[in-house]
Amino acid sequence: MTKISISRLNPFTDNELAVLVSTGARDELAEHITAATPEPAPRSWWRRRLIVGIPLMGAATAAAVVAFSSGWVGPQRAEAAALSFQREGGYLVVRVQDPNADPERYREEFQQRGMDIDLKLAPTSPDKAGKVLFIEDGDDPAGRLEAVEGSCGERTCSVAVKVPISYRSHASIVFGRAAEQGEMYDTGPGDEPGAGIGLPGIDKYTVAEAAAILRARNVPIEYRYRYRGSDRPYPNGIPAEKVDPNWYLYDGLPGSENQAILFVGPEPKG
Repeated sequence: MTKISISRLNPFTDNELAVLVSTGARDELAEHITAATPEPAPRSWWRRRLIVGIPLMGAATAAAVVAFSSGWVGPQRAEAAALSFQREGGYLVVRVQDPNADPERYREEFQQRGMDIDLKLAPTSPDKAGKVLFIEDGDDPAGRLEAVEGSCGERTCSVAVKVPISYRSHASIVFGRAAEQGEMYDTGPGDEPGAGIGLPGIDKYTVAEAAAILRARNVPIEYRYRYRGSDRPYPNGIPAEKVDPNWYLYDGLPGSENQAILFVGPEPKG
């Protein structure tokens, strides 16, 4: 008679079976086994183990097949929250945890708490990263929003918004975050000319030099004409074919379509 290894018939450990088969299924299976009528013919110890082992293996295998065929391989990890909410007195302190999250995720997490607030992080110069670039809130009886400034880079951010617990008006707030290498942003007082398009100190370049750098980045270019304080005779922009490569650059700003707008003219910036 050929001997059969029980471990080969049932390769699952007790712990694995406990995970794959629910408590109810195991109880029902045990009830069927204990209620079965014993066979009249004598049988050896190993045969009794085999009779029990086969149904257990079948139930476990069936559970495994259902699990893997449905694509389930265990509890799915929940997506990390983009914002954190902490109660402080009569306020919720809402802190940015993911500075690269889609603004729609911020909005959804506010909505989950009954708040109609738009929050965005916009690329800006290093000295404005973590500061408020724009804030607008309604005249809510609960009070007004308070911005908590801090550092804000590409991966971590410590900015926050203090929102009255019962605040229900619409509000919008934009914080500055550190711009990535070559990323364009709107400039303001104190920023170097051209910093917003990744070319700080742009007035030191010729048109040809600046254009070559931007084209290497696949950035479209539009030109605006400047001559002694006037944009005549090209008030709507000057065609590229009329721009002298050796002309001077005065400034560079990002356009609405993510193109670079270069302000050029035949004389040095005065």
